[in-house]
Amino acid sequence: MDNESTFEEIFIQHGVTLKKASASYMSALNTIGVLYFCKYHKGNVHFFEWKVTEMCEIMDTDSQDSDWSLVHTLTVSSDKTSDENPNAENDSQKNSKITIRVLFRDLRGIEFSKNELRLYNQDLTVHSLYLFNHGSPHSFVDFLERKRFVRRSTRRKHFYHCLEEADNDKLQKSFSELNIEDIRNRPRTTNNYMGLLSRLANVHQILPLSKQPGETRTRISPPQEDGATSNGTDEVNGSKSDESNEAECNKLAPRPDVHRGESLDAKKWAEFRASNGSITDADRVKDIIFRGGITDEIRAEVWKYLLDLDIWDHTTAQREERRMTKTEEYFLMKLQWQTMTDIQERNFTGYRERKCQIEKDVKRTDRTYDFFAGDNNPNLAKLQEILMTYVMYNFDLGYVQGMSDLLAPILCLVQNQADSFWCFVGFMDKVFNNFDIDQKGMKQQLEHLRTLLAFVNEKLYKYLTDNQSENMYFCFRWLLVWFKREFSNSDIMHLWEVLWTGLPCPNFHLFICVAILDQEMDIFINGQFTFTEILKHVNELSGNLNVTAVLEQAESIYLQVKKTLDSSKEPHLELRKIIGEKVSPDGTGSTGSDEDDDSCMSIVNDKSSEDQEMMQRKIDEACDMSLSFAFF
Repeated sequence: MDNESTFEEIFIQHGVTLKKASASYMSALNTIGVLYFCKYHKGNVHFFEWKVTEMCEIMDTDSQDSDWSLVHTLTVSSDKTSDENPNAENDSQKNSKITIRVLFRDLRGIEFSKNELRLYNQDLTVHSLYLFNHGSPHSFVDFLERKRFVRRSTRRKHFYHCLEEADNDKLQKSFSELNIEDIRNRPRTTNNYMGLLSRLANVHQILPLSKQPGETRTRISPPQEDGATSNGTDEVNGSKSDESNEAECNKLAPRPDVHRGESLDAKKWAEFRASNGSITDADRVKDIIFRGGITDEIRAEVWKYLLDLDIWDHTTAQREERRMTKTEEYFLMKLQWQTMTDIQERNFTGYRERKCQIEKDVKRTDRTYDFFAGDNNPNLAKLQEILMTYVMYNFDLGYVQGMSDLLAPILCLVQNQADSFWCFVGFMDKVFNNFDIDQKGMKQQLEHLRTLLAFVNEKLYKYLTDNQSENMYFCFRWLLVWFKREFSNSDIMHLWEVLWTGLPCPNFHLFICVAILDQEMDIFINGQFTFTEILKHVNELSGNLNVTAVLEQAESIYLQVKKTLDSSKEPHLELRKIIGEKVSPDGTGSTGSDEDDDSCMSIVNDKSSEDQEMMQRKIDEACDMSLSFAFF
C-alpha cells in the first residue's frame, strides 16, 4: 500500500441516495451510498466522494476507539494514476462499487432543501443531487460552514458559496476563539443590553478568550461608568486580579478528612426489612450505601430499589405484583419488534438505523469480561434484545452510542432480562440528558464543571485557561457514560451505586470529576501539558484510578464547598444550584428567575436571532471537537 495515497475523512453523512448525476453514472440512480468530504494529502486537495454502500456497512466500524466520533481516518489503496489525480479510479474500484468524486475547487457552491443536497459547477449547472435518507443535509452543510469551507449566500436562501482552500488544512476556529472583547466594546444602548454586558463580566468561566503571542491573559472587567476609563495595564489586569483571586481562594474553608464507611451487607439489610417486606428507613439505607457501597451478595436485590424497579415502602405482595406487571410489559414491547415484518423494517428508516447501531455496539461491549466473552455468547443476545426493546419503550430517544456501556454491568449483575431492562430504564431516567440530540445537557454539565473547578482549585483552572483547555472537553467521556471506561467492572458498580443514592447532592458526579483532576494537577502543570497532552493523559487514566481515594476526595471537596457557601456573604448562585440548593436572586428563598441566569445559554437567548444562530454554531463546533478528540 502506498503510504502517500491516504485520504483524511473529515465528515461522513450516512444513507445518501444519488438522484442525479452525469450520464456515465445513471445506473447509480436510487442507490444508497455514503457521501464523504475528504482531503487528498499529497496535493492538499479537498473533494466530495459518494460510494455505494450497504446500510449496515455504513453504520459499522471495526475500531472500539472510534465510539461517538465524528472524525475518522480512512486509508485506501490506489494505483499510480489515482495517486496523481484524486478524480481517477482504479479498475478494482470501478468493478466493485460505483464512485463519484468531485474536486471541491471545481465547485461554485452547494445548496440544500429539505432532504436534498445539490452540488453546483462553476457555471452554476447542477453537478449532482443527493437525497439524504439518514440525517439531514443541513447538518452536512452546517459542518462545512463551521469549518470555513463555505459561506452562506446573502441573496439566495440555503445556497452556500465554496471558499478558497488555503487555510482549511488546519482545524478551524473553535468555540474558545469567540471574540468576547468585540461584544464587550459595543456601544451601550438599552437597559436590556446593559444587563447583558454586566453578565459578560463573568463570561470567562464559559467562553474563554483567545490568547495572542506575548499577550498576558486577562479577565473581562465589568463595563465602566460613563466617563470612566480602564487602565488596561498588566498591573491592573494582572497583579491586582491575581491578588483578588488569591484572596478569594483563601476564603475557602479547609478540606476535611473523609474516610469511607462499611458496606451495606445482608445482616444490615435484613434489619431494615419489616415483617411485611417493606423497607423501613430508605434514607438511612441510602446513607450507608453512599458511605460504603453494597456487598456482592445483596447488590442485585438493592439495585432494583435504587433504580426504581422496586418501591421502598411496598410490601412483599405488592413488590411481586409489580414485578409481574413489569415483566409482562417488557415482553409485550419485545414482541413488537420481534414480529416486525421485513417490509415494515424496510419502510422504517429510523428503526433500521438504530438496529444496525445496536448490532455493531453489542459485538464489542465489554468483551474482555467472562460474562460477554465468546462469539456465540447468549448474554450478547440478551444485551441486544434489551436495547432493541428500549427502542420500542422510548422511540424519541431510541438508541445512542454509549447506552450499551450503561446496560452491560446491570445485565452482568442482575442477569434476568426483564429486571435488567427496567433497571436500565431507571438508570437512563437519571442520565437521560446526556443523550440529548442537541447536547444541551452535556453543555450544561461542562459549564457547571468549569464553574466548580474555578471555585475550588484556582491554580489548576488558571493553568487550563492559560493553555486554552478550560473547555473541559477531556472530561466529556467521564460525564457521558458516568466513568464507565475509567474503572474496572467491580469498581464501576461500586461508584454507580454511590451516585444513585443522590447524596450528598444531585451533581456529585461533577465532584468526582474535580477530584480526579485535583489528583492529576501536578502532572499537568509540572509537565506543562497542552490540551492534547491533557486529553491523552486523561484517557490513559482508564483502569488506573483508585475508586476509594476518588470518592473520599470528592466528598471532601463537596464538604469544603458547602461550608464555604454557608459562611459566605456572597450569593454564589450558580454554585448553590450545582449543589442542589434552591435560591432566589438575592440568595434566599426558592429558585432564581431566568432574568438572573448568567449561563451561556441565557446569553445566547438574549441575543438577536442572527447572533443566536452564530453562537449555537460555536457551541456545536465545541461539542464536535470534544466528540472527535475524546475517543482517540
